[in-house]
Amino acid sequence: MTQRVSVRDVAEAAGVSIGSVSRVLNGTGYASAKLRARVLAAVETLGYAPSFAARHLRTGRSRTVGYLVSNIRNPLLAAHFSEVERHMQDAGYSLVVGNTLDQPHRDRELVSLFETRRLEGIIAAPSVESESPAEFLFSSCELPVVILDRETPVPMDAVMLDHRAGVRQSVDYLVSLGHRRIALFGPGEHIRPGREKLLGYQDGLAAASIAYDPGLVFMSRSAVDSSRVQMSAMLALDQPPTAIIALGTRLLSGAVYAARRAGLDIPRDLSVIGIGTPETLELMYPPLTTLRFNIEAAAEVAARLMLDRLEGITESLPRSVSVPLDLVLGESCAMRDSRIAAPA
Repeated sequence: MTQRVSVRDVAEAAGVSIGSVSRVLNGTGYASAKLRARVLAAVETLGYAPSFAARHLRTGRSRTVGYLVSNIRNPLLAAHFSEVERHMQDAGYSLVVGNTLDQPHRDRELVSLFETRRLEGIIAAPSVESESPAEFLFSSCELPVVILDRETPVPMDAVMLDHRAGVRQSVDYLVSLGHRRIALFGPGEHIRPGREKLLGYQDGLAAASIAYDPGLVFMSRSAVDSSRVQMSAMLALDQPPTAIIALGTRLLSGAVYAARRAGLDIPRDLSVIGIGTPETLELMYPPLTTLRFNIEAAAEVAARLMLDRLEGITESLPRSVSVPLDLVLGESCAMRDSRIAAPA
């Protein structure tokens, strides 16, 4: 078994004291540029990696933050986690992910785990919301918390996506192309993203004087649910949708699968607006018109809000930052054929 390289080994290789190595690696006290260069050269040569447990015992800090997510299988959430992790690592922090799998009891289990493992903060997108402060997941949590796109019964640092404006813009665009039978696929109304998306959809219909038809709406309880069955049912209606807004990777793929299996061409027979990561969207043909979730901006804001608390940069009241969603035009939407009579 290969013996672990110690701080003493680094000190001997660099020809300096253990205290000097500690000052360089922990960024505490004075260390000249020459001393830093010698220590870092020895670290690289020996392949030294600091012990997490030893660092925790020595400093009393874990420099680790928990990331609570409802379902890491969602490509958008996985991409967001990766970006947040990059920002936190740049600041010298590690990120530990806790996956609730959309099970509310797991939220509390993971928060308790993060606290007992002496993590320093939690960035969280809980699987459920609470209207009661007494029942709120973080009501007794003493760690700094940044909430991702959820309503809370008490003010907290939060990153909120402007789903309502984004979906309203999507509906406006489809209406401008002559569509009046527009279907919506999105997350359930038990969480803020679902409620806001549905409101944006209803705003757009109302502005165009189009009656709301619940038969054209499917709000899923899980971000990894498919929509094949629901899309097939919509296509069997007397007045099927001529356009869809599918705001979930699996919701999008399921709806498109059902449409193509029914022999529909995109965009000739069905206009499509979706959401997803650049990697998943590259698989779509024709190139998809998307409601773009600015993962980089949302991750940077979440990391900054957390780091400001951890580093004592701010002791201000909780801050909520809104991040817009942008409609990016592709080739998956087309004018509704004017020769086809539109329903009243």
